[in-house]
Amino acid sequence: MYMIIKQQLLILLQNLRPEILAVLLIFMIISCRQQQKVIHDDFVIEHEEFSSAEKKCPDAKSDYVYNLFEKLGFEPSAKADLQLLNEVAEWLGTPYRFGGNDKNGVDCSGFVVMIYRHVYDIELNRRSADIAKNARKIRSTGRLQEGDLVFFRIKGSKISHTGIYLGNGYFAHASSSNGVVINKLNEPYYAERFAFGGRVK
Repeated sequence: MYMIIKQQLLILLQNLRPEILAVLLIFMIISCRQQQKVIHDDFVIEHEEFSSAEKKCPDAKSDYVYNLFEKLGFEPSAKADLQLLNEVAEWLGTPYRFGGNDKNGVDCSGFVVMIYRHVYDIELNRRSADIAKNARKIRSTGRLQEGDLVFFRIKGSKISHTGIYLGNGYFAHASSSNGVVINKLNEPYYAERFAFGGRVK
């Protein structure tokens, strides 16, 4: 049955006039582009400046969002702050360096300081413990919002590590072993050492 239908379709296509085939192809291309655009229409683009080419072509913006999410390795919430996510993506893979605050090497608090400076125009303290003291505490991970800070007690009772919450359970931070990476808060290592979240915005 399948082969008969396939043969009938081929005969039908061969008998169509070239101009009709051209119209069908154009219709298919337009439909594909519209579907591609719909995929990311629900995402809110906040504070993001696109090139003139991207503004003229909505598909370029959709490609930008898709590529960004692919680089991050997860799909953020529907109201994602793309400026924050883009800034974090630019730092991914930066090696860890104690006391560092640039892309040659950065530590956890240096990473947070630079992200907040570039994205929110907010100057934070340089040490994780000091940042935590000046932040409004959020005890439950369920109340965290994108851009909030997360604090950890890696050793002992003092705050010794920090990162930035990205939504959907993910956070970005400068790990002493892997540099700037993205992890989930519910991973056993971080879940056991999570102290609280913090909001300064």
